[in-house]
Amino acid sequence: MATFTKVVCLVLCLALMCGGIESAICNPINISQAKSGVTQGQQVWNATLTNPCACTLLQVKLNIPNFDSVTKINTAIISKDHDDIYDVNGGLPIYAQTSVFFTYAGQILDITSNNQFEACS
Repeated sequence: MATFTKVVCLVLCLALMCGGIESAICNPINISQAKSGVTQGQQVWNATLTNPCACTLLQVKLNIPNFDSVTKINTAIISKDHDDIYDVNGGLPIYAQTSVFFTYAGQILDITSNNQFEACS
């Protein structure tokens, strides 16, 4: 009976540990947008993309439907891949606890994370 109890305790401990590891998996990139002025009669927005993870994010892609700006976009930070999918940071990594940002002018965008990979050492 003692062996059975030890096995049950071991299984429960492992299950709790795995649950803790799963919950530690990083959430997708944080996306925020803030007003920063007006140009050509359109609202200017600063969009900040923050990697809240302890790991580096690779090949970050965003879904940005109807993306249109009356000002030039920094294509080193955000560039169209196909359809409504955009590459972030020129395909370069976004390191742990860092941010990249871009500015655009027009209607506020519905920006969502499309794809990314975590690289943890």
